[in-house]
Amino acid sequence: MIRRYMRLVNKLQFDDLDIAILRELQIDCRISLHEIADKVKAPTSTVHYRVKRLEKDGVIDGYYARINPEKLELDYLTIIEIRANYGPGYHDRIGKELSEIPGVWAVYFILGDTDFLVLTRSKDKTEYLKLLDTLMATKGVERTSTRVVGRVIKENPKLDI
Repeated sequence: MIRRYMRLVNKLQFDDLDIAILRELQIDCRISLHEIADKVKAPTSTVHYRVKRLEKDGVIDGYYARINPEKLELDYLTIIEIRANYGPGYHDRIGKELSEIPGVWAVYFILGDTDFLVLTRSKDKTEYLKLLDTLMATKGVERTSTRVVGRVIKENPKLDI
């Protein structure tokens, strides 16, 4: 099983302890190194070293609080398909510009009839339409198609490791 992880991440070496540490941090990133060490049955100094190495190698690229968007009334969720004009580096430039629009929380460059999938969160339809106007004004955006999410069945940023 670990060999799968070794292949996926640019020849970085992982073992069962690294994966166990990552699992614990995904459950609660505020957990102390001592608590992780107890759970994975390793010395605290080893866990400290491993976490620092995983951060340095970019495997752990940040820590954050998972906030319930409904509590902030950001429950108007949309998935926007975007068709873009072609040109040198277009997907990098357009993708970066789309990602900087307030309310956009994910941008994916995809292959097929659509070039980008953009996920947004807004308070309501009016706020969403303002976001859409900004998105459509982005140079290189040819057309859009929006899906409004009726109900979230599953949404989990944790990796299955």
